[in-house]
Amino acid sequence: MRTYPSLLKVLVLLWCFPCAPFTTLAQKLSEPEVIAAALQNNQHIKSAEREVSYYQQLKKTGTDLGKLNAVWMRGQYNTLEQDNNITLTQSLPFPGTLAAQVKLGEQHVVGATRNLTAVKNNLVFDVRTTYERLVFLQAMRLLLLSQDSLYSDFAKAAALRYKTGESNLLEMTTAETQVQEIKNTIRLNEADVFAAQKQLQVLVKSDVPIGASTQLSKRTLAILADTANLESSPRIQVAMQQVTINQQLGRVERSKLLPDFSFGYFNQTLIGYQNTTGTDVYFDKSNRFSGFTIGLQIPVWFAPQASRAKAASYLEEASRQSADYVRQQVTSEFELALQELDKNQASLTYYESSALKNATLILAQARKAYQAGEIGYVEYLQSLRNALAIRTNYLQALHQYNLSVIRVEFITGNY
Repeated sequence: MRTYPSLLKVLVLLWCFPCAPFTTLAQKLSEPEVIAAALQNNQHIKSAEREVSYYQQLKKTGTDLGKLNAVWMRGQYNTLEQDNNITLTQSLPFPGTLAAQVKLGEQHVVGATRNLTAVKNNLVFDVRTTYERLVFLQAMRLLLLSQDSLYSDFAKAAALRYKTGESNLLEMTTAETQVQEIKNTIRLNEADVFAAQKQLQVLVKSDVPIGASTQLSKRTLAILADTANLESSPRIQVAMQQVTINQQLGRVERSKLLPDFSFGYFNQTLIGYQNTTGTDVYFDKSNRFSGFTIGLQIPVWFAPQASRAKAASYLEEASRQSADYVRQQVTSEFELALQELDKNQASLTYYESSALKNATLILAQARKAYQAGEIGYVEYLQSLRNALAIRTNYLQALHQYNLSVIRVEFITGNY
């Protein structure tokens, strides 16, 4: 019978560790590397870039003069002879209309560019928050593993004490249960890590999950916490640009109420006798006559175009009100984000100044007292839980503070 030793090893590993995700297969990148890859590969970014290209091309149509009208005519329009006429006519909009259309095209390009900036800002926010969560989960894993080591040592000591008759079955069972609890928490943590890696994979459009090569640390706010920085907010920029676009659209529609011009050129034959200077002269088909025409195209029925101009003014006003609402909304979100930042900073300061030191002291003193027989297993377990809770809360406080920093920078568009 043929055997497959490599396959058997894999099956054994899967049987022994059915819940462990394959986090080792993740490609470890720094946060700037993940952001750069996402900006390069994300489909939403590519779509927004195509929109910019679209308006850049559309801008070139602002000077469109329309098609040249060419007419050839042949017939007996002068004498019984067959004459022919060639007429070329070109309509030209009022000069202000062309300038307004060119300006509108330019404003559309600016609008698409600002929208691209907003899309990038949203993507960077998603990447940074997901990456921050991944770094936090990895830090939690290290804490849980250290706690697992403490509980395992406690379980071994409890088993030995039970074997020697120094303790009862309850102490040993409690210790073993605590070990299983922490191992279950580690498995849940591994699943959360894998989920965050997969989420980064989607954002980056990678073939493999993305891991974090960075350790959890306190972030530095890249801007001053001032509402003056809101002027750079991508959402406000997009909303204000829409006002400018609709304002320019109104100028285009109003300019179309003015008359257009037409310029023409004709060249024709006039076969037959023509009286020139008192003498009849015969002109054949080789003799051609030409001239120019200039005309005005005056809108007689103003109502349709006037309605378009009025509609554009309504659209401008609507976008202006929408921009005011967006500004108020962003300002409110910014103020709340600053409050959240201050709250998380205060919590983080508490843990950094005293709580972490206390957790280390509690752990050391509890271990020493338990080994010396000064406290029982109940007090020892409670001390371990208190120390773990303090360290866990510290990591959560640091994580929440970092998320607050990311949130403030996202609102202002600075990262």
